[in-house]
Amino acid sequence: MKGRIAKISASAAMALWPGWVWAAEGGEQAEGSWFALIFYIINFLLFLWIVRRYGWPRITQFFRDRSHTIRDIRDRAEQAYRQAQEFATQAAQQLRQLEAAKTKMKSELDGETTHQIGQIKIATEDVAVRIRRDTEVTALALRDGAQRRLRETMAEMAGKIAREFVRCNLQESDQERLLRDFVEQIGEEAQP
Repeated sequence: MKGRIAKISASAAMALWPGWVWAAEGGEQAEGSWFALIFYIINFLLFLWIVRRYGWPRITQFFRDRSHTIRDIRDRAEQAYRQAQEFATQAAQQLRQLEAAKTKMKSELDGETTHQIGQIKIATEDVAVRIRRDTEVTALALRDGAQRRLRETMAEMAGKIAREFVRCNLQESDQERLLRDFVEQIGEEAQP
């Protein structure tokens, strides 16, 4: 403790050396100046002793706490900065993965779309062939049905005409023979 007071006194003397020099040059005011100087030095040393005795632990504790707080804040800031860099790295990596997934999905969708268009084209061609075939079959069936109905109508009309003709002009035996021949001929024509 005495060594510190000596150091402080020496430091104060060195700081106040220019005041002593000026006080020596003053002449008349030299007596008052020396007394004031010694009074101020004693007040200053007393102030330092009071601060050292009663305030120094609190002051050092304040600066110690403040330095710990600053270090903690700096450490947390550095940790937050590292975490932010890690998050930024992870986000950039996820963006790259998303871009790759998007590109892959786009190519898969393009491929699937092309495949589906091809399948639709094949299906429409098959449907068109089936429609043509069904149309041909329907047309043949309609034509056959129309021909059959026409033959039946013609057979009925020919039968009526023949009956009338036979009844009016021919004998019974001629009528039977003509009628048999006609029925056989119509039967042969009605068969496909």
